[in-house]
Amino acid sequence: MTINRSRQRSIMQVVRPREAFPELGTVANPSVLYDGKDAFVCYEASPQSGSGNVVLKFREVIDFRITPMNVEGLKGCRYPVHPWVFNEVIGGEETTEWKVLNPRLWLISFNDVMIEVLFETVSLVIHDAEGGPPHKTLMGVLR
Repeated sequence: MTINRSRQRSIMQVVRPREAFPELGTVANPSVLYDGKDAFVCYEASPQSGSGNVVLKFREVIDFRITPMNVEGLKGCRYPVHPWVFNEVIGGEETTEWKVLNPRLWLISFNDVMIEVLFETVSLVIHDAEGGPPHKTLMGVLR
């Protein structure tokens, strides 16, 4: 058991996911809805990505957490994540426990919160160039 954990730690890495979603903005915190199965995350897109708001849908969510953590607090995170980007953890303990489902683990850092989501699939629902408060965009998508 100890040998497997040592091997697992040595191959653990934090990478940018293969999906090319609009980059995160650095001002607003996200709006989120998690219903116990799927999670919707609405975030501000960066000016380089066309601004506005983006809604992602995470399907078949195994675990979902929102942790109060500002950018300076990332130093204390259990994984070496970067601020204002999608961080995918490859080879983490969380994915190993659920390997039969082939899950993915993302840590997404915003100004004052970090979202951790262990899920099976993710997709872009909308990139709304209008912008405005993220919660209003999210409510519009959920209607």
